[in-house]
Amino acid sequence: MYRYRKIITGWACGLLSLTSTLGLAQQAPTQSEAEFQKLMPVTGKVDTFFGDFKLDHSFPAPGEADKIYDLMDHQRASQLYLWGLPLVGMTRWHQGYVDAYEDYDYNVLLDVKRFNERRGILTANETTRYFWGFGNTRDGALIIKIPEGLSVGMIVDMWEQSPTDVGIFGPNAGNGDDLVIVGPNTPSDQIPEPADGQDVYKLDTDQAYYLLRMLGTDEEVEKLIRQVQIYNYGKKTPTKILDAQDKYVANYQPRGLAYWKMLHLAINNETVQERDRLFMYWLKTLGIEKGKPFEPTERQTKILIEGAKVGELMAKTLVFNERLEGVLRQNNWRMILGGKRGDGIKFTQRTKYYDIFDPRARYTYEAVTTSPAMTIPSPGKALASIGKFEDENDERLHGSETYVIRLEGPVPAELFWSVVIYDTDPRCILV
Repeated sequence: MYRYRKIITGWACGLLSLTSTLGLAQQAPTQSEAEFQKLMPVTGKVDTFFGDFKLDHSFPAPGEADKIYDLMDHQRASQLYLWGLPLVGMTRWHQGYVDAYEDYDYNVLLDVKRFNERRGILTANETTRYFWGFGNTRDGALIIKIPEGLSVGMIVDMWEQSPTDVGIFGPNAGNGDDLVIVGPNTPSDQIPEPADGQDVYKLDTDQAYYLLRMLGTDEEVEKLIRQVQIYNYGKKTPTKILDAQDKYVANYQPRGLAYWKMLHLAINNETVQERDRLFMYWLKTLGIEKGKPFEPTERQTKILIEGAKVGELMAKTLVFNERLEGVLRQNNWRMILGGKRGDGIKFTQRTKYYDIFDPRARYTYEAVTTSPAMTIPSPGKALASIGKFEDENDERLHGSETYVIRLEGPVPAELFWSVVIYDTDPRCILV
């Protein structure tokens, strides 16, 4: 049976919510002229959290407009930092491989099994043998075929939205996957005709990321991975498996102006989504525009550097002093991906009335990649990650101290579990 699966986006929810809202009995807000005048002087000082600003007959007083524009642009830069975290992280990851391996390309499986190969990746573990890489759907649908067997994996777009798990946590429960990945610009004549047993997934980005973990003995893993096929429709070639050669490649987001250079590269490599058009305007006011070189003015450069600094402070606060309601917590352990729908990052990043922002920034600063099984776990069929930043006395964990983790078995994990210590600065494996 041919199955078509897609991340649900668009206007349907908005139209339904509008109908529901119009049915509510609400009194229209009113404000008297006196109340209106009281809240903003015609001439005088306006006290705000960001300082005092002066008005002269309702005009910004001489010199005040520049201060207000600085305020606007600095605020936008810090929020744009948070907005761009998933896209920048995924782009740096892919570009790192392009720069590190002469023969790296789309549709390659990178064999990651040594320490240096994973220590630059956000929250990778030290024991799993990974196979991962990137594909591109712009010239043709991406075809991924995974054999029957014990495998765990996922498909993720460049904003870290995931349409599906693959392998035993996927819809075919380990009985083999035949995937057709379609992007926003895939030509219609480069998408295969429907076929039985095939699953079609529509992504919101041209590029796609795929991850596989084959479980079993070394011989069983080698046998399974050699049967994986990854190619673009109409261009079937043997899948190349590239040894990662113990090379260090960073996935965590760079700092300073380098962050914005990576974001500029990212938006020029990708399709602009409808939900991001307002943010693209903000970027334009700061010297970052799709289809144009990155040449910020001296003023814009200072604002971007400051915005990256403040934005990262916000991201650190979202992670290490997280305040989201509904996130699962117990004994100072926190479910990294979990909680009620909407309270943590979900694989579509969409809820009934809004697309999430803070949870996405928090998670994609702290970690990388999502999937349905990771973000909405079900009993007996899930990938769960829990983290801890304080000891039992609510004191921050510190590298100069010694800690004991007591595991009262049996650990409820049939396939795999591990304990990994990360450096809180790059959020990667502790060297």
